[in-house]
Formats: sequence, C-alpha cells, structure tokens
Amino acid sequence: MLITFISLTGNVRNFVKSVEMRNLEVDFSNPLIEINEDFIIIVPTYDSEITDIISELIEYKDNIKHLIGFVGSGSLNFDKDYCFNAKDLSNKYDKPLLFTFEFSGTNDDVVKFKKEVEEWNHQN
Repeated sequence: MLITFISLTGNVRNFVKSVEMRNLEVDFSNPLIEINEDFIIIVPTYDSEITDIISELIEYKDNIKHLIGFVGSGSLNFDKDYCFNAKDLSNKYDKPLLFTFEFSGTNDDVVKFKKEVEEWNHQN
C-alpha cells in the first residue's frame, strides 16, 4: 500500500515519517502524478484549495481506480471543521475516511494507523 500525502506545514510529513511506510509526497504546485497501485491519501486541513488539488491527483489518468480512502490531519480546535478536507473528499469520491489525527499525530496514532492499514490489506 502506498501512502500519498500533501504537507504544507510539515505536520503530515512528520506523521508519514513516523509510520515508516512506502510513501509519495504530492507536489502542491503539480499534483499530476500517475499512480498504478493501491494508495491512501493523507490530507491536511487548510482550505478548499487542498480539496481541489487532491481532486486533480485523483482524477488524473486512472488514479481513482487505485484509491482506497482518505486520512485527515487537523486541529480539534476547529470542532465540526476538524479534518474537513478529508471528509469532503471522502464524500465526493465515495471512499472511506479511514483515520484522522491531530497535527503530527501521537505515537498512539501511528500504531493505530498502521493497524488500520494492515487490517485493510488483509481484507483485500
């Protein structure tokens, strides 16, 4: 399973480094990358532009065929807007929101995330 992500402040990048899984960082200025294997996208919460950028990636070539689901990073201080980009994308593409974490995540988040990915891999 490939972990794709976009990170503007470094929080998501730090989380991805902690999980120690194969990953691909999406370039904010050019998200048009062809992905030919199952992947999860980790999305930070910023503004609606993030949703547009990730949508470009998903809709590029046949990427949507390999998209498994979304993971959101955000701040719990935003209440109902917590991880809204990942939630919006999940609804838009009818793919599951697999996991959420705050900021760069905790050690417990890393363990739970890895378990979630492992369980998904065993189901398919």
